[in-house]
Amino acid sequence: MEKKAFWLWFLQRITAGLLFVILLLHIYFVHYKDLGQPILFNGIAIHLSNLIFFIADSSLLLLGLIHGLNGLRMVLLDFETADKYENWISWTLIVVGIIFSMIGVKGLWAFIIK
Repeated sequence: MEKKAFWLWFLQRITAGLLFVILLLHIYFVHYKDLGQPILFNGIAIHLSNLIFFIADSSLLLLGLIHGLNGLRMVLLDFETADKYENWISWTLIVVGIIFSMIGVKGLWAFIIK
């Protein structure tokens, strides 16, 4: 296994573990901590105004994008005909990831900036 492929494989495992932990915390704090309370815009704005929750939700978004796009890259490169397009596929997915991460973080900021 070449060095680049190993690190991308390793990144896939790390992001999976981090996603699992952060997702469990997210589900607990959003859905079970205040059980029976409706989820309203103001409640989410208060929740995201706490820096720890904002970082956790941003991390969930960014880790999900990294994990998903890296997985998509691995699937696309499993096809033998895609080997000659590896560079193009990688850079396209990086650009897509950057665009979607900016859109997602902007969406989170909408809750706390008035």
